[in-house]
Amino acid sequence: MNNERFLVFDIDDTLYSQMEPLLTACEFSLGRKLPDPELFYRIFGKRSAEMFLFSESGQVSIHESRIYRIENTMKDLGIPFTREQAELFQKRYKENQSHLHVSGVMTQLLDECEAAGVKMGVITNGPFSHQVQKFHTLGLDKWFTEDQLIVSAGVGVAKPDVQIFRMAEEKWGMKPENTFMIGDSLENDIAGAKNAGWKTIWMNHHRYTVPEGMEKPDYIAYTEEELRKLIVQICFTTKKDG
Repeated sequence: MNNERFLVFDIDDTLYSQMEPLLTACEFSLGRKLPDPELFYRIFGKRSAEMFLFSESGQVSIHESRIYRIENTMKDLGIPFTREQAELFQKRYKENQSHLHVSGVMTQLLDECEAAGVKMGVITNGPFSHQVQKFHTLGLDKWFTEDQLIVSAGVGVAKPDVQIFRMAEEKWGMKPENTFMIGDSLENDIAGAKNAGWKTIWMNHHRYTVPEGMEKPDYIAYTEEELRKLIVQICFTTKKDG
């Protein structure tokens, strides 16, 4: 029992793809296709992380942080974008988020883990009510209870702070060396978890490279199917062999 694996998932761009609802909202407000969707997504992610820190510290409201992130993204891309378009983007993006879903592959993975009795949890950064609503919209309550969900705003500390990982260990009774953090953010999910002594699986949909000087994740999955096979190997094959 001491060698039992514990899987902890991020939500955004890990348990579901964040890119599609973002792109459709952006192209709707812009009135045309983006020339480089991958570049847009990368910059938007960077600007979102920046504005998350400002909203968490109370320097700006949550709504303003969401407007600023798209305005700054478009500014970085050199694309003219008005405040009215930013408001339109946020409205459409919010509407898109009411139709989020977990893919067939991720559903299969979570079903397999549940059937095998693998212990699981979720740690996500963001406003409490927003992330809890997203948790239910995605149907994650099929596999997780709200007691298996930690939202940064609900505990007063966010990834990559080691404290949030320690909170999870205490709450769920897991050992760091047997715990795997699965997430898309190198800084928040991977670096944070590694600093806590956890194993890490980087969900690298967009095939980014690890910056020089940053510790590499233990495992990398480029697709959901790769992630599923990797977790089957870690939790089922290794468990039987060990």
